[in-house]
Amino acid sequence: TGAPQLWLEAVRLERRAGNRKAAMTLMAKALQQCKSAGLLWAEAIAMEQRAQQKTKSSDALKACDNDAHVILAVSRLFWRDRKEEKARSWCNRAVTLDPDLGDAWGNYYAFELQHGTPEQQEEVLRRCVAADPHHGDEWTRVAKDDQSSLGWSAEQLLQKVAENMALGRWTGEALDKMAASSSGAS
Repeated sequence: TGAPQLWLEAVRLERRAGNRKAAMTLMAKALQQCKSAGLLWAEAIAMEQRAQQKTKSSDALKACDNDAHVILAVSRLFWRDRKEEKARSWCNRAVTLDPDLGDAWGNYYAFELQHGTPEQQEEVLRRCVAADPHHGDEWTRVAKDDQSSLGWSAEQLLQKVAENMALGRWTGEALDKMAASSSGAS
């Protein structure tokens, strides 16, 4: 399989260190080794310059069009571009494809908190609690934070994950901003 999670962590290590070029090179190698790893494709989309994200999304969808991580990444592009109905549809698609992916639920709920009605927000919350997700980088990070969230309900976790996944705050998108501000480059 090429261990997509190991590749992802290596790429993120370079991104955190501000080595964009090294991260991009590693990502290219990772995608060669793990051609259908949605986890990697989603990160690759987030890493691209804004103008190239649509092309990278198209490539990702060709490689793994039914992967919740890719669908989640594409939903965020629609959200950022204010294409609300498309964003909502893709958020729903992500949680339908993988109901156990807490990050997809957090993203969907964050979107609805910003753009949805109270009824839409409540529906996502209800569906998430019923799905009882356990996976996703952000979801597991929040769930395993001993200081505050030990023993939290799915509803409490969802609210915190949604807060962390608001546009511009999610780790996958924020890494490049941190590196750019610390190095003075973009």
